Amino acid sequence: MKHTYALGFALTLAIGLQTNVTGQTVTNTIAEIQGELFSSPLVGLSVTTTGIITANNVASATSGVIGYFIQDGEGPWNGIFVYDNTQAPEIGDEVIIEAEVAEFYDVTELTNISYFETISSGNDLPAPSIVTTGELASSEAYEGCLVQIVNAMCTNPDADYGEAIFDDGSGEVKTNDYMYLPEDGWIQDEYYSITGCIHYTFEEYKIEPRYSEDVIAGFISGIGEWLPAQELSLFPNPASASVQLGTTCAGTVIFIDALGREVIQEAIQEANPTLDISELVPGVYVVQFTSASGRWISKLVSR
Repeated sequence: MKHTYALGFALTLAIGLQTNVTGQTVTNTIAEIQGELFSSPLVGLSVTTTGIITANNVASATSGVIGYFIQDGEGPWNGIFVYDNTQAPEIGDEVIIEAEVAEFYDVTELTNISYFETISSGNDLPAPSIVTTGELASSEAYEGCLVQIVNAMCTNPDADYGEAIFDDGSGEVKTNDYMYLPEDGWIQDEYYSITGCIHYTFEEYKIEPRYSEDVIAGFISGIGEWLPAQELSLFPNPASASVQLGTTCAGTVIFIDALGREVIQEAIQEANPTLDISELVPGVYVVQFTSASGRWISKLVSR
């Protein structure tokens, strides 16, 4: 787990992270609490952790507001649900929490809050992970995390209890209405791009959109340029003769030199292609890969 709050995080993790504005010591990151397992390795223990509020006012039909989601950095394993109907944090708050780790019907969550402090407000949220519907339906890794599905068709707009079913061609996943449901409901066979936190309820992973801005109706063309860029894997780097892209789908790769000129543009069809870069002048290049489902960028040192 990589934390962006302090440059020395990795060095101080072993002895606990002391923030600059609180006397409370972080004992575990969210990733450590999740443990990259279906069940947390810290169940029953009291932990102190920190993160950014990514969703608040999570409510159920029977209990009202029941909690919020916090996340510590981008990517899988870095989010968790906090069961708490006392505090009322705002999205973008950076908080530090002492609580008990629990498994509630297989949901890893923090409960019995014994310490809560807002460190700062108005922070940028972690970028949502762009994930296929099929992967989300079976991926423990994104439980509690902010995610985004893109150009997924609504195959069932009313799957009962405020839920709906979406499929981008990779498999079905449900949305839930704990925070938001479109005023006019979902539309059968319409395409949607949806952002939200992943929650596990009734033995299913479901996307919890937070508000209307999380839902874009209609098929989005050129989606790769619309989405936020993710990191592109390049091997080796630096390189002199060839470089392998860590991609899994068809798309287009371009190499841009220090003067902003496109020096290589190539259509990619296979996964993890190896490209000839022997003609590149030594220097630093921006490498961008764009597909129908996303955009990936990294820097390559050619020598």
